[in-house]
Amino acid sequence: MYDPVSYAITHTMLFAISAGLAVGVYRRWRTTATNLLGKVAICIGAMGALGLFASFWLAGSPPDFLEHFELPNDPLQGVHLTAPDGRVFIASPAIMRMQRYGPEGFEKGFMYALNARSFRMSASGNILICGRTNVLLTLSADGNEVPPRRTCHDGVEPSPLSYASRAQVPGIAFNWISTMAVPLWNPIAGWLIAILGSLLLRFSSSKKSTAS
Repeated sequence: MYDPVSYAITHTMLFAISAGLAVGVYRRWRTTATNLLGKVAICIGAMGALGLFASFWLAGSPPDFLEHFELPNDPLQGVHLTAPDGRVFIASPAIMRMQRYGPEGFEKGFMYALNARSFRMSASGNILICGRTNVLLTLSADGNEVPPRRTCHDGVEPSPLSYASRAQVPGIAFNWISTMAVPLWNPIAGWLIAILGSLLLRFSSSKKSTAS
């Protein structure tokens, strides 16, 4: 699923956004040189921005870069799929990432380049992702695309209603670092944290003006 053109475009957009954020954070940091609360607010706002643009920097990262690193699963929009062999796949639509879990826990994570509206597990163990443009993307258990691409109406394979799970699955993540990465849970969390940082920055600025 690696497309050099899309990768280059995404990487350029990621660089531009990151550069703009870095310049803005640096300027704010300098204006709050003696304001501890202001610095804390800037750090909180930066973490929120990181969560907001998670899909961009994840898509812009090198292929297989985070394949064996567990990221937090989306607690709000996450979709659980159980395969015929008992392994569980958790999709996080906001960042277009799928993570696979087995009897020992986290096994692998991979990206899928499709704005999905629904997910399904096929009887053959493939992951069926229906896009908002009615395109059906079929992935193997390792995240490799299984051609050809079809439409959502004619490409769905029949499958039982459910399979028995034999995997250890976390609420958010087994990795405590990922569990603590609240801005990456969902874009809503990123928005809320960014707003909190902005409010704290305004409060620190008004407090400094009153003191002077």
